[in-house]
Amino acid sequence: MPTICRPLLCLASLTGALFTASAWAEDASRDKEDDFLIGASVVNGNSHVGTAQGSTTDLKPLWAFQLGPLRVSRSRASALMSVGRDALETGLSTVFRPTEDLSLNVSLRLDNGRSFDNDPLLRGLPDIGTTVRARLSARRALGPRWSWSMNTDHDLLGRGGGLRLGTGVNYAYPYSDDTLWDVSLGAGLGNARYMQTHYGITLEGAQATGRDTYQLGGGLENLRGGINFSTALGDNWVAFGGLEMSRIVGRAARSPLVGRLATHSVTIGIAYRSR
Repeated sequence: MPTICRPLLCLASLTGALFTASAWAEDASRDKEDDFLIGASVVNGNSHVGTAQGSTTDLKPLWAFQLGPLRVSRSRASALMSVGRDALETGLSTVFRPTEDLSLNVSLRLDNGRSFDNDPLLRGLPDIGTTVRARLSARRALGPRWSWSMNTDHDLLGRGGGLRLGTGVNYAYPYSDDTLWDVSLGAGLGNARYMQTHYGITLEGAQATGRDTYQLGGGLENLRGGINFSTALGDNWVAFGGLEMSRIVGRAARSPLVGRLATHSVTIGIAYRSR
């Protein structure tokens, strides 16, 4: 990791610990209920990395539950459980609000890594192992409907995940009392270790696959946008869906591992939540 990233990571870790402690004290007195959500979604999409095969369709479970100030969630479940409440991050998370317009979130989440075993052109490249990432994010309201967000997350187990940064703007449109639409635009960046692990080819990898080595440093990884909706189907049921798109850019886009520059993900689902 570049030298400049080490003090930033230490600062983020210390700040995150302070935010967690503050959030626990602040929220413990008001979040007494045990809250939960369970549901499923159908997702059609593809990936930047790998051979240019068609999109795949998968059935994915989602769930979330809350114990006092802490919430544990998978995928979009946290946002669905938070409709009309404080929004928390995916994974194990808590929130701290230093001002009315600013919220800070600290979370831990599982990163499942990546395998090339099913890709005939890339088989032999080293897998990216499963790891745990620590994430610190901030969201600031820019008005009744607009908001700006920024986040950083880091591989805690040292498995090549490196450091990522993200930033974007969001527009939330309450179509009715029961239905919310939101539109987002953003960008993602990575440090040299993250970019090399996900888009580079080492000497060992080149020898295993017969490809040339590919080295790259930190920088801009992608531009992305999305439109999503959620609508209440009664006191407990929630339907949701949306379209997410991503365009890989810069040196990452020229990587031999990249099979397509633009990707999409279409989601539709339903969930049951406690009140």
